[in-house]
Amino acid sequence: MNRPSVNRSRNAALPVRQFLILGMALLLTLAAGLFYYSWQTARLADQVAAQTALLAQIQASRASTLVKAAEPTGRRPAADTSPATVDTAVPAQRWVF
Repeated sequence: MNRPSVNRSRNAALPVRQFLILGMALLLTLAAGLFYYSWQTARLADQVAAQTALLAQIQASRASTLVKAAEPTGRRPAADTSPATVDTAVPAQRWVF
């Protein structure tokens, strides 16, 4: 008579054990998801910082180009001021759709 009560207690503990395993799997999944999210956020922040630095560099380059273009022609070297004629100018390609 002792044997059926042992089986009954084993069968009763099975749903509790399954619930604990399910809870542990859920917690591990949640922890992995949070880790992945924080990793992606850090990676995105690095990309934004790199793009911002590149954009600042491009803007500085354009600003210096505009400053050079605004200088009077007297300060420019003579090689840069050669006028383009109709014969030497290369026509731009035009696309018609």
